[in-house]
Amino acid sequence: MGVRGVEYRAGLIARIEAAEDDFRQSLLRLCGPDLLSVDLTMTQLRALFVLGASGALSAHELADALGVGPTTLTGIVDRLQVRGLVHRIPDGHDRRVRRVDLTEAGRTLLGDVDEVRRAYQRRMFDRLDDDVLSGLATAVEALARVCAEEVAAEGGAAGGDPDHPLAHSARDPRVRRLG
Repeated sequence: MGVRGVEYRAGLIARIEAAEDDFRQSLLRLCGPDLLSVDLTMTQLRALFVLGASGALSAHELADALGVGPTTLTGIVDRLQVRGLVHRIPDGHDRRVRRVDLTEAGRTLLGDVDEVRRAYQRRMFDRLDDDVLSGLATAVEALARVCAEEVAAEGGAAGGDPDHPLAHSARDPRVRRLG
C-alpha cells in the first residue's frame, strides 16, 4: 500500500473514531440518567461488567482486571454480595480459592442496563435509511469477526495486554481508585 493509501486509511480510521466518540457521548447524554440511576459506584459496575463478560473469576483475577488491590476488591465484592449481585463460590480445582460470580440478580441488572442502552440505540437506528443501516450492519459484523479472531489469537485471556496504556494506569499508585 502506497503512502496515499496509508494516509487515506488513516483518515478513514480518524473519521470512525471521531464519529464513535460523538455517538457514545450523545448516547450517554440521552440514556445517562437512566443508566446512572443504578445505585453503584463505577468500580462496582465495572466489576459486574467484567464478571458478565468473563464468568466467575478468582479474587486475584478480578482485582487484576479492575486494577485494584486485594483489600479494595474485598470491599467491592462484599458490598455487591450484600446487595445480592454476586456470590463467592468454591473453585472446582483448588479448594483454597473462592471465585466471584454473578447471581441471577446480577445478571438481571446487567441485562436491564444493556436493554436501556439498546433501546436508545434502536431509536437512533430507526432514524437511519435502509442503505446506511445495511452498511452499518456489514461494518459492525466485520468488526465483530476481527475482534473474535483477536480474542481467539490471545487465547481469550482475561486481563488483556499488560503493556497496554490502560494496564499501566491501572497499576499506577497515583491514579485515584473508585470503589
